Amino acid sequence: MPVPRRGFLISVAAVPLAPAALGAQGVPSAPAPAGEKNTVAEALAQAVRAQFGEHLDAAELEAVRKELRLGLERGERLHGQARLTNADGPVSLFEARPPARRGAGR
Repeated sequence: MPVPRRGFLISVAAVPLAPAALGAQGVPSAPAPAGEKNTVAEALAQAVRAQFGEHLDAAELEAVRKELRLGLERGERLHGQARLTNADGPVSLFEARPPARRGAGR
């Protein structure tokens, strides 16, 4: 039975909170390869497996784990390249009224 879109989005939003909620009761899984420094991606993959494991096979779980690792690596790279200060403002400027046209009569 397919998962409704709203239910899926709510559960995906809760995935980052799942490792903290699991605490010491974590879901047992295969140990990470030696030298694996991205334990956050593994914890998130375990949370996904705990919640959606019955709907995913091993290949799909591995694809989720890979995408989580890539996403975290991209986030770290972006964090390292984009240094913002308090003086940096948003890129877009919102105005409630459109700017007046030149030459338009009132």
